[in-house]
Amino acid sequence: MHHVTDFTLFKEVMEILPTPVLIKDTQHRYIFINKAFEALFQVNRADILGKQDKEVFSDRQVAQCNGGDLRVLATGEIDEAYESVFDSNAEQREVITRKSRLTLANGETYLVGTIYDITDVTVMNQQLMVNQEKLKHQSQQLEKMANTDPLTGCNNRRALDNQLPTLFKNNALQGGLLAIDIDNFKKINDHYGHHVGDLCLQKMVETITDIILGKYQLIRMGGEEFLIACAGIEYKKLTRLAEQLRNEVAEKDYHFLDHDINLTISIGVAHTDQMPQWDLDKLINSADKALYKAKALGKNQVQ
Repeated sequence: MHHVTDFTLFKEVMEILPTPVLIKDTQHRYIFINKAFEALFQVNRADILGKQDKEVFSDRQVAQCNGGDLRVLATGEIDEAYESVFDSNAEQREVITRKSRLTLANGETYLVGTIYDITDVTVMNQQLMVNQEKLKHQSQQLEKMANTDPLTGCNNRRALDNQLPTLFKNNALQGGLLAIDIDNFKKINDHYGHHVGDLCLQKMVETITDIILGKYQLIRMGGEEFLIACAGIEYKKLTRLAEQLRNEVAEKDYHFLDHDINLTISIGVAHTDQMPQWDLDKLINSADKALYKAKALGKNQVQ
């Protein structure tokens, strides 16, 4: 680089590169920038050459530059960093800078830097992350919709198949089920209409939800039949919960569309303590049998 012809060739090559290039002396003064550098920072080289960063750029940008420049010139180590820089119009650009020390044959030392503008890539990545979050949220919403009964808002039969095995497994395969059926529901529908029947279902679910407080899963099996999965609960506590639910539903006043409704439920209780080994299907079947017994013995009771 000590020949004029060499330096002229060097400058011509640097000018046609699409990558911004800078050269500083040991006093951190710019002695060369190419056209790509001018374009990136929206500056004119006449205003840059012979000056330090602090005379041209903002304090924030100077602080980013100086630390790396000092280290490169002092140690000769290559410095590569991700930085946010600003052009003369205060427009932010995201870049990767790579700086190294150049020592000529005559002993002169310079700092040479290249700058890779990754703003567009960064924006694309950020948008990709936003889109991924949106897709994740949509997927979660779709999953929730697929497992939710649209009328009552509680879980549906699909949730039973998808979630209950894991729920009980996480509780050492211990706990129980409550099979619930609204008494005389067909008569309610026939006498008052299906709209009133739907209101009864929603109110009952609201009453039960207020009691179980998210501790257990309420599942609509279909029609007026529901199941409460109580993983980890003790048998005595399960039967007390069943009686509490039955009492709460029976004691509430239900008034829909100028109709006073007498709403009661029957409940069948099944617990893993009653089974020789874990079997979800048998546990559900046991709760159903207990429910049928409660209905056969007069309804509005727990068996």
